[in-house]
Amino acid sequence: MPGRAGVVVGIVLWGGCTGLISVEAGDVRAAPVPEVAVVAALLAVAFVLRGPRPFTALGIVLGALLTQAVAIALTPATSFVTAYLVPCAVLAFSAGRRSERSVPVVAMVSTAALAALAAYALASARLGDARETLTGIIDWAGAVAVLVAIVIAPWLMGRYWRRHAELRTAGWEIADRMERARDLDAERARLRERSRIATEMHDSLGHELALIAVRAAALEMAPEGDGARGAATELRAAAHGANLRLREIIGVLRENAEHSEPEGAQRPGEHGMSGMPTSGETVEDVSVLVDRAVRAGLSAHLIREGPDTDPASPAGRAAHRVVREALTNAARHAPGAAVTVRMVREDGDSGGSTTVLVSDTGATASSPGSPKTPQAAEGGSGLAGLRTLVEGMGGDFNAGGSTEAEGGGPGGAVGGSGRRRGFGVSARIPDTADAPADPAPAGTETARRLHGARRGARRRLAAALAVPAALVALVAVAGFGVLWYLGTNSVLPPQDYARLSIGQERAAVERMLPRFDYPADELVDPPPVPSGATCRYYLVEWENGLPPVYRLCFADDRLAAKDRIARG
Repeated sequence: MPGRAGVVVGIVLWGGCTGLISVEAGDVRAAPVPEVAVVAALLAVAFVLRGPRPFTALGIVLGALLTQAVAIALTPATSFVTAYLVPCAVLAFSAGRRSERSVPVVAMVSTAALAALAAYALASARLGDARETLTGIIDWAGAVAVLVAIVIAPWLMGRYWRRHAELRTAGWEIADRMERARDLDAERARLRERSRIATEMHDSLGHELALIAVRAAALEMAPEGDGARGAATELRAAAHGANLRLREIIGVLRENAEHSEPEGAQRPGEHGMSGMPTSGETVEDVSVLVDRAVRAGLSAHLIREGPDTDPASPAGRAAHRVVREALTNAARHAPGAAVTVRMVREDGDSGGSTTVLVSDTGATASSPGSPKTPQAAEGGSGLAGLRTLVEGMGGDFNAGGSTEAEGGGPGGAVGGSGRRRGFGVSARIPDTADAPADPAPAGTETARRLHGARRGARRRLAAALAVPAALVALVAVAGFGVLWYLGTNSVLPPQDYARLSIGQERAAVERMLPRFDYPADELVDPPPVPSGATCRYYLVEWENGLPPVYRLCFADDRLAAKDRIARG
C-alpha cells in the first residue's frame, strides 16, 4: 500500500501489536518493561521494512518469538507471551501479498523448527530422563504446529489474496483490450472472407478457364479460314489473360490476408486449407470431370482399378480436387499432351485407400510456348493446397516432372521427336480419413489471461487451505503417536501388580515394572506418601480421561507400600 495510507496502516499495526504484547507481558512477567521496550523497537523496524523487505520484516518478529520459546525451554520459566504470535501472522500475510518467492519462508520456518528442536533436546539431556525426552518431542511438535499456523497459513493466504486482487484489478484492462481487439477482429474477418472467395475462384473458375483455352487452341488449329483462326486466337489470348489476371488477384488477396492475421490464425471455410467443396457445390464423379475435359479438347483418359470411391465421401471429394487441379495444370502448361488419370482402390487391414495418379506426356514441340511445369508459372500454389489437403487427411502427396527416353510411359516422351519433359501428380487418400476440420479458434489473449488468473487464484486458495492442514495433521499424528507410546509403556498389568508383595526387594520389583512411570504432577490431591519413602506411579490401563493408577512406595530398597488410586 503506497504513500501516506501505507504509513498510517503501519503505525496502526505497530501500535496494536505492541499494545497486546505489553498488556500480556505485564500479567506474566515480573519486570516486563525492558522486554516490551526491545520488542517495540523491533516491531517498529519490522513494520517499516514490511513494504520494501517483507521477508526481512518477518524474520525479525519470528526471531523474537523463537528467542522467547528457546528461553522458556532452557530455563525454569513457564510463562509464554502468546501475543508474540500476532505480529508474526500479520507480517507473514504481508510477505505473501508482496512477493511470490517461497524459499525465504521455507528457510525461516525450517530454521526456527530446528532451533526449537535443539533447545528441547538440550533441556531433555539436562534432565536425563527418557520420558521427559519424549515429552519434549511432543512439545516440539506442538511448536511446529504453531509455526505452521502463524507463518505458513497466513503467508499462503497472502499469496491467494495477491492473485485474487490481480484478478479484480485486471478487469478494466481486459475490457480495454477487448474493445481494441474487436476492431481488429472485424478487419481480419473481412480479409479472411476475401481470401476464401479468392481461393474458391481459383479452384472452380481456374479449371473452366483452362478448358476454354483448350477449346480455343483446337479452334485455332482447325482448317477454316483466316478469320475463324484469328477469332480463335483472340479467344485464347483473352482466356489466358483472364486466367493470369485471376491468379494475380488471388495472390494480392492472399498476401493481404496473411499479413493482417497473426501467426497461426485460421481462415474459416477456406478451400486452400480444408480443400473440400462447400455444402452448396454439386458432387460429381471423377469420370464426369474427365469427360468434360475430353469434350473441351483435352486428350485424357481414365483408368479405374478396383471399386469406385464414393464421390460424396471425404476421400472422394479429395480425389475429385486432385484430378481437377492436375487436369487444369495439364491444359494450361502442357497443351497437346496426353493425360492419363488412374484411380486405384485398395483394401487393407487398417482400412482401404484410394490412390490417384495423373500424368501427362509434356507439351508437344508444335505447341505455343508455355512453362513446362506448373511450378514455373504459378509457384506451385495449387499443388501446395493439394499437399496440405491430402496430408491433412493422413495421406501422401507427390508432384514433379520426369524426363524419359522416347517411347516411355506416362510422364515420358511420345512421338518421334526425342526426349520430352512430362509432369505427374500422385496422391494416396485413406478411406477412413475425415475432411480436415477447421481447428477451434485459439483463445484470445484476454481469455487466456483471465483463465490463468482464475486458475492461479484457485491454486493459491487450495494451497492456503490444504498445506497448513496437512502439515498440522502430520505433526498431530506424530505427537499422538509419541503419546500413545508413552501411555502404553506406562501400564502395569493387574496380574503383575498382584505378584508384588510388601517387603520385596526393589531390584526384583523393578524387573516387573513397565518402561516408563506415570508423572506424579498429573495427579490431583494424591494420598500422602509414607514417611521416609519415595513413590512411583503406573497406569492400570491405557484409556482416555483419568484412568486409575497404581502407587508403589519404596523405603530402604524394599517395597514399603502398594495401593490403587482411583481418579475422576
